[in-house]
Amino acid sequence: MNAHVAVYTNDSKVFEQLKKAANATNFSVHESPDLAEYQSQHFIICDKESFLAREKEFESIDKYYLYVLSSDSNEENMQLVEKYSLQHLVGLNDGVFAQEVFNHLTKAFNKKIWGLESYMASDAEVKIISLSDSKQTNEMIQDALGHFDFHDYFSSPIEYIQVMANELISNSLYKGPNRKRQEQGLDTVDRKSPVFLKGSDLVQVTLGMDNKGVALSVQDSFGGLSYDLLMASLKRSFQEKTVMEKKDGAGLGLYLTFLHSNQFIINYRKDFRTEVICIIEKNKRYKSYKQRIRSFHFFQEVPSEKTTDK
Repeated sequence: MNAHVAVYTNDSKVFEQLKKAANATNFSVHESPDLAEYQSQHFIICDKESFLAREKEFESIDKYYLYVLSSDSNEENMQLVEKYSLQHLVGLNDGVFAQEVFNHLTKAFNKKIWGLESYMASDAEVKIISLSDSKQTNEMIQDALGHFDFHDYFSSPIEYIQVMANELISNSLYKGPNRKRQEQGLDTVDRKSPVFLKGSDLVQVTLGMDNKGVALSVQDSFGGLSYDLLMASLKRSFQEKTVMEKKDGAGLGLYLTFLHSNQFIINYRKDFRTEVICIIEKNKRYKSYKQRIRSFHFFQEVPSEKTTDK
């Protein structure tokens, strides 16, 4: 069964790229349909200008189905996300934005939000690491990265991936468990102290590479990174770009991870699981990598939906 996508943009090139990307999918693309007659729970893609012009009309749209394209700076885009509680802000990067959008639409339509499968080719090289404590995480990530060939990339993707992995793993090892300790009336642990997790509390790190890019996924089994908490952390970091003095960490890790990613993706189910995915697209030029407008995606699974690991 085809899913329907409404596109609102005054730029014919944007529509044509989206239409072309949709050809290989089960999505039917419609140009500027009457929103009042457009069925609910169908996807909407619009550029920033069209979104602001139709702001009142879009208020009734579930943000799960709304994708906004923008060519503004990362800071301006995150202000837009925060102001309108957007869940999907796609950097309007010519030649790549349309495929990114439909990767996410497919994931959202199938309601299989977990893992890298939506973003990686079937022949992608994948390494999975399970972490139970805070010791030797850096060495384990370095070893896993050593299995990948980065010769088609700018000089320092390994360094950026290492930083992102360490920040996200640290969040998973301390923030989630500390929340659980507080609920049990126990003392929290600061990041200078070793931490050990048991059984289902293990943190899973997945690294994947295909011919289009490299991806990092960090999953924990605590489900504490809600949309509101994420927005508060990113908003403060963009405003002050300083470290928060907290026992369980700065809040700056998510900000750094967002800036180092081409696509920054959060998958979340309350009190069950959080997954942060960072994608760096293949690029030989560091300047091109840094100029890429970052994309932001937040997916929340509700308990009534099927939980799928792939």
